[in-house]
Amino acid sequence: MPRNKPKKKRFTASDLIWKAATGVAVVSGLFSLTVSILLVANYVQVTAINPLDTPQLLQLRQQLAAAPEADAKLIEQIRTMDLLARRAFFTSQSHLKLGGSLLLGGVIVLLTALRTARRFKPRLPEPQGPPPSEHYWISRAFTKEVLTFVGLLWAAAALVMAYLTPLDVPSAAATAPVADAGNAAADAGTTAAYPSWETMQQNWPSFRGPGGYGVAHFSTAPTEWDVATGKNVKWQVEVPLPGANSPVVWDKRVFLSGATEEKREVYCFDTETGKLVWSRVLDKFSGTPEKPPKVGDETGYAASTLVAHGDRVMAIFANGDLACYDAEGNLKWGKNLGVPDNHYGHSSSLLACQNLLFIQYDQRKNGKLIALDIADGKEAWTVNREKISWASPVCVQTPFGPELVLNSEQHVDAYDPLKGTALWQLKCLDGEVAPSPAYGGGMFFVANDNATATAIRFAPDDKTPKPEIAWQWDQSLPDVSSPVGTDKHFYMTTSRAEIICLDSASGEVAWVQEVDEGFYASPILAGDRIYAVDRKGAVHIFKTGQPFTPIATPSVGGEEVLATPAVMDGRIYFRAGKNLLCIGA
Repeated sequence: MPRNKPKKKRFTASDLIWKAATGVAVVSGLFSLTVSILLVANYVQVTAINPLDTPQLLQLRQQLAAAPEADAKLIEQIRTMDLLARRAFFTSQSHLKLGGSLLLGGVIVLLTALRTARRFKPRLPEPQGPPPSEHYWISRAFTKEVLTFVGLLWAAAALVMAYLTPLDVPSAAATAPVADAGNAAADAGTTAAYPSWETMQQNWPSFRGPGGYGVAHFSTAPTEWDVATGKNVKWQVEVPLPGANSPVVWDKRVFLSGATEEKREVYCFDTETGKLVWSRVLDKFSGTPEKPPKVGDETGYAASTLVAHGDRVMAIFANGDLACYDAEGNLKWGKNLGVPDNHYGHSSSLLACQNLLFIQYDQRKNGKLIALDIADGKEAWTVNREKISWASPVCVQTPFGPELVLNSEQHVDAYDPLKGTALWQLKCLDGEVAPSPAYGGGMFFVANDNATATAIRFAPDDKTPKPEIAWQWDQSLPDVSSPVGTDKHFYMTTSRAEIICLDSASGEVAWVQEVDEGFYASPILAGDRIYAVDRKGAVHIFKTGQPFTPIATPSVGGEEVLATPAVMDGRIYFRAGKNLLCIGA
């Protein structure tokens, strides 16, 4: 027996409900529009500006970087300002979460109010006469649908931007001389597993020191010693396998690597005694080739300098093997990056910043700049490289923020070290480039034999770096040794046994000093002195500025020196021939 169908409930017009719903729709619409605009503006601001790179903080960081020794009051001032910036950032991000919820609620109220107003809208009298045009009612309906769609799309975009806005405070640049970033982050509710810049300065973590641009934090390096008599020689030990890489120092450990065609090893020595604390032979990783690539005699199989970073040390070899150990020599992770297509052999050194390891993996084709997470070796980001080089990266805190700067056969390239985005590029090099960039006086400086030396400056009022050539110099230039800079001068050492000083403001030659032997090791700035080791082991120590003012020329024993020394507080570590030496009073 068929059932009776229920009668369909009909809505009756209500002027009161219609007006109330319309009012709610107008208010919720304006509210949603305002909140969405604020969310979009917040997204643009947070992604474009690092709140920890305020002009005041940058100025204080630069003052600390220029100080010969740590300034406790300045460090505390930086820590306080850094903490305030972080707390302000977290406060704004908590407001961001609330704003996203309010926008979603406002859109729901708006749609509900519009639907209610439509249901209870009083019936209007039929229009008198024909419409203004043939498609009048169709156009009105289409316009209404378009406006509704655009409004919903804008609200959805604002919600997506609110979701994509970083909710963690951008880390203070690892190259910025800030106070203990780990403590500041902990105060703000987070933890940092990477060393602060202050901690890195107390060590010699990479090729050419903190940041990789040849400037020592300490100014107490010795100037007198005699290897033959043992005067001021704390210890001297033999390194088991050969390598052109330079010593790196962290806490009470010195790290080196060595390799032959058949074997690759990492070494850890005690800074006080020179005792070999541990050595590790690299096992084969997935992809490790059975035969190593061909390399140049001077490059060898272990040319790349290691990087020490907190309780981790990482080493890379000519066959593409990359290994990470902890302070006790336990392998944390390892991998093969692929055999580099490099006709002299891979020689670019490693660099670390915050939680990232940087590898300038230049090749004839398919070169890459790779950033790996130090904790597990997983890829954080990778960018393709246009040209090959044998240089190493530097990481510098500039007025525009931290910049990871690399040389190639033609260009100087700058990247954001945390994101890998390209910041700027300048074509000014040529030939087979091995020297790495220098930085001093707010300018980068690059040089290579058979090309030109170029000083790169930036307009001071620009919000984004726009590089331009300040001046160039094309006379005697280095082919291996990297230059170093101060506020007023740039210094180069060449394979033709010259030490050259150029005025950083004008590019004019301040002086040229000829010596007996050429240079492969890079000069290091320590206070008002520069240490430059020639290939026969003579250490040319001279004052910065002009004229050329020699201080002393002690030797490290007459052994061939390819490696750059590590300069610490009252000590210098040299790799000379088969030996590792510690010089100190």
